[in-house]
Amino acid sequence: MNQHGLPSLGARNTAVIEAVSVLPPIVVSDLFGVTPSSAYRWAQYAQSSWADDLAARQRGDT
Repeated sequence: MNQHGLPSLGARNTAVIEAVSVLPPIVVSDLFGVTPSSAYRWAQYAQSSWADDLAARQRGDT
């Protein structure tokens, strides 16, 4: 994809987030070749809510 000028990082990140939302992190670790701790962090990221960030913006904390 890179050879043809197509960005691949965004596609990879989307694929990882989708995978960790339906598969255990250890399986995602094997599929994508990342460490189990990295796959676990991706799983946490995929499950996190933006509500805290939005509330902080409304309060003017950012």
